[in-house]
Amino acid sequence: MRISGHTPLWIAARALLAGRVDDFFDRWRRAAETFDPEDIHDLRVSSRRLREGFLLFAAAYRPESVRRAARGVRSVTRLLGALRNTDEALVFFRHMAETAEGGAGRHLARIIARYEDLRREQRRQLRRGLGDLDPRRTREALARIVACPTLFSPPPSGIDPFTTIAVFAAERLRERLDDVLALVPDACREPDVEAQHRLRIAVKHYRYRLEILSFLLGDCSGPLHAAIKAYQDVLGTMHDLDVFAGIVRHEGLPSADECVILNHITGERRRRFALFAGLLAETPFEAIGEQVRRAL
Repeated sequence: MRISGHTPLWIAARALLAGRVDDFFDRWRRAAETFDPEDIHDLRVSSRRLREGFLLFAAAYRPESVRRAARGVRSVTRLLGALRNTDEALVFFRHMAETAEGGAGRHLARIIARYEDLRREQRRQLRRGLGDLDPRRTREALARIVACPTLFSPPPSGIDPFTTIAVFAAERLRERLDDVLALVPDACREPDVEAQHRLRIAVKHYRYRLEILSFLLGDCSGPLHAAIKAYQDVLGTMHDLDVFAGIVRHEGLPSADECVILNHITGERRRRFALFAGLLAETPFEAIGEQVRRAL
């Protein structure tokens, strides 16, 4: 179905959510066939984007329907998390091991071997977990929810289901951007890992919302998406490095070898933080928000 900025909210919500549902189940099928790390990553992203879609359009549906839909999608997201995290750790430690020498290299090899064993077990668990789910029934349940927005008994949100999607989108995008902007001052302090973690999550939600509503942004869609994704990538890598440092600290390594590995991780994180600071200077979130407002 072709929709535009003038399309009523209830019609646009059905069409856009239906597209996200189709994408989710296409990626579910592929990941269940291959268990390839990239396919698992794509399914995880698709599941989170679909959940953001239900949050975005919650005003057009009954609250209990949105909660039920989110629970169904979240069950898949949670199954994928452990394996995806293990894949990221393996990529990092394998890359580091290529140039590590002496005791540090030997300890990295042991970490890699243990995580390879862990991945095999998590893969078996994921196969069992996905096998316990019924994608056909889940898809039918989501389709029923998506097809039934509230029209004549609107939910407590008070939002008119007949308002245009463009008017609705402007406010919903502003909400997510406000969440991001509130976190930036603390995240600018390099030691404030927790603020950077919260900002990473807020940026992710904003990105998914932009992707769902990208048809409204015209030619600006590509550059805006690239700008937000650059933030998400660098913040995501910083978070991964914090996780990897925690893994190393819990290994109980000899202090000299632990120091070598942690110094490498610390150096990588400092470089990523410098990239983050550069993005804030070159493409501040306020400028991204202004471009979105003009495009709408």
